[in-house]
Amino acid sequence: MPYRNNSQDISAILSYKSGLMAEIIARDDRFLMSPQNDFAFKVLFGSEESKDLLSSLLSSITGVSCTDITLKNPFLLRNYPLEKEGILDIKLTTGNGDQFFIEMQAERQRAIHKRMLFYWARLHGSQPIKGNNSGSLSRTTSICILGHPWFQGDEPVFCFHALERECFEQVCDDFSLMFMQVGNSNSDKGVSYKNDLWAWRIFLGANTEEEMIMAAQASEAVNEAYNRLIVKSQEPELREYYEAREMWIIDQAIRENEARKEGREEGKEGRKETLN
Repeated sequence: MPYRNNSQDISAILSYKSGLMAEIIARDDRFLMSPQNDFAFKVLFGSEESKDLLSSLLSSITGVSCTDITLKNPFLLRNYPLEKEGILDIKLTTGNGDQFFIEMQAERQRAIHKRMLFYWARLHGSQPIKGNNSGSLSRTTSICILGHPWFQGDEPVFCFHALERECFEQVCDDFSLMFMQVGNSNSDKGVSYKNDLWAWRIFLGANTEEEMIMAAQASEAVNEAYNRLIVKSQEPELREYYEAREMWIIDQAIRENEARKEGREEGKEGRKETLN
């Protein structure tokens, strides 16, 4: 790869790698994927066999029961080579017709809220309108699980609706953007100790297997996810794709850093020319 002969780029890789966490620190020498990698997240939650885990996670985040899930884009390994440079999200509908878009976002992005709004609009607008009845459109929610602190508050889940600016009346309940902070956000504010929401946040933000075990002991669903993660982590083909995804994300971060650096240098040169 082109960055291997550049000491600054190697430094950037190591810095980014430590922030992204390539794998969980396991109790023994076995390899254990991190669910903060969006490929691992989709492997764990985005397949037909994982709908029970996805139901538990969504119900914990939203505070309402999310059952009878139908996946719009289930994980299929044969499709992954075509998707490896895209967003590995999960799209679904529940039994009452509600639509959800959910993704794991480990790396920092300044415009993550705008991206989530864009994907909400695209998913909501993809619904067929029955006749001319726009009232037939289903409620749509975008959920982003953040592997880093992004909001100043320490609430476990941040939920945004469209409200009137003076009286805060909600125009409709069809629009929701939700964010759950994990990783460095370890506050227990608003979360009963060892309920499912607490356990999912600990599990998804874990740096060590001990943290995962602690979360698994608090929730049957998280315990199932932990055991499934162990099994999936030992599959050679999944590990190969997992590590390829890690390197692609790192490459993206390096390219963005280089672009910002070039932009700053061009700005400095422009100011010098103006002064001269």
